Amino acid sequence: MKTKHLIYAALFAALIAVGAQIRIPIGPVPVTFQVPMVLLAGFLLGPKLGALSTTVYMLVGLVGVPVFAGSGGIGSLMSPSFGFVIGFIPAAFIAGLGAGDGRSLLKTAGFGMIALLVIYVSGLLYFVFIMNQVIGTPVGLAEALMLTVVPFVIKDTIITVLTAMFGKTLYRRGLRPAI
Repeated sequence: MKTKHLIYAALFAALIAVGAQIRIPIGPVPVTFQVPMVLLAGFLLGPKLGALSTTVYMLVGLVGVPVFAGSGGIGSLMSPSFGFVIGFIPAAFIAGLGAGDGRSLLKTAGFGMIALLVIYVSGLLYFVFIMNQVIGTPVGLAEALMLTVVPFVIKDTIITVLTAMFGKTLYRRGLRPAI
């Protein structure tokens, strides 16, 4: 891996951190701009570097830098919403599979939607686990779904399609890393 690849991964880790700071608290899981940054990392960097950038983001946050939506540090592992951060890694990889000149916008957006589903499933399952096993506040799967996924589906679907369009436009215009 070349130095420039590491720089690109670090740049997107920083963009994800900025996206986390733009947040609207509406419940236990705030609305942030992390998802479009994660998807864009995959769309522009490809699967491996996209996943690396999200891994760097997560590790930087876990060592104590407040890059998550309102926090940082190892204690973030106990946050009910940390499962979404974990889901960013495979999501960026999957979004990266939809990148490149050979993919249509429909395919790129489709990979983005699969990536979004991975984020949701990871976040939902982690939320249920932390609430039930760590915090001790029993919550069922249906209730957790209503708290962590349903309020975001329309917004995230629109953002995923727009991010796919933006990523494809940047890619076609050559505004992508020379990887």
